[in-house]
Amino acid sequence: MMETVWYILLLLMISTYLVLDGFDLGIGVLHLFLADNRPEQKQIIQSIAPVWDGNEVWLIAAGGTMMMAFPVFLSALFSGFYLPLTMVVWLLIFRAISIELPHYLSDSLWVHFWNIMLFVSSSLLIVILGAAMANVFRGVPLDQTGTFFEPLWTDFRIGTQTGILDWYTILSGMTSAVILLHHGALWLIAKTDGAVQQRSRRVASWLWDLTTGLTALTLLASYSVQPLAKASYASHPWILALPVGAILALIGSFLFRIKHHNMAAFLSSALFIYLVIFSGAAALYPNMLPSLNPEFSLTIYNASPPANELNTALFWWIPGIVLVGIYFTILFRSLPKTISTTASEEH
Repeated sequence: MMETVWYILLLLMISTYLVLDGFDLGIGVLHLFLADNRPEQKQIIQSIAPVWDGNEVWLIAAGGTMMMAFPVFLSALFSGFYLPLTMVVWLLIFRAISIELPHYLSDSLWVHFWNIMLFVSSSLLIVILGAAMANVFRGVPLDQTGTFFEPLWTDFRIGTQTGILDWYTILSGMTSAVILLHHGALWLIAKTDGAVQQRSRRVASWLWDLTTGLTALTLLASYSVQPLAKASYASHPWILALPVGAILALIGSFLFRIKHHNMAAFLSSALFIYLVIFSGAAALYPNMLPSLNPEFSLTIYNASPPANELNTALFWWIPGIVLVGIYFTILFRSLPKTISTTASEEH
């Protein structure tokens, strides 16, 4: 029972990170195309400036939750995905520099250079995170010691010799990129005005079309590449409510956007991301990291410590996450309702 509780909590941490840091990653990509001048660039960056670094707390929270509840799972991921995780760390560093440094620069060439770096680091982060989650869903070559190694790529096909990049993980990376770009565009619609908001609304329109198409394609691909998904949905039809809910949330983001209920559209997009993550996890449950040899798969049971330790950890986890929740509630409620080019210039 406690293993399932912690699995749900871990999924909440991961999903919350993708929802919160996801929109500013999307904006990091979009800002290069949505701003025509420096004041508009500042307006876009100012929409995430108070929260982008705080949003990364949820990545740390997810790692801490994993360490407490599923240390074997964490160990396998960090050893098997050493190269991608190293790339993620460097990209996070470059993104931080790219957001903060231009405020202190007057040379337009250097400002433009760091804007490009923000675009590059945000783009690669989104794709790598999407591909990493696809690897977990597809399965990895775990052995009897609970470890695995994958090259960056092999022949881009799914078989016994898997690579981190294949047709499925690349498709998933592209899908995650489009989802988070759409998510970021909806945040800009809700938090900016003027030309930036108008351009964001146009971009969100065709990003929604891409999100719908790629999500449908990725769901079909996921069902075909992972036998556990077929078995889970056949034996527990009720979990179909999760992908159906995701589809309804995506439709809701469209309807709210065209009716100019801007924050409701953004929140619908957030719900869509939550439900997509939970749909994938439900298809694997109780597996956490499937092995190409099912005998060696990591589950919520063989990847976690004894139940009494999970009970003790929960007493520490609850007050910590409550404090984080209070902090983020205060932070987001303190944001201005709308960020204009005038306000960003004054800031």
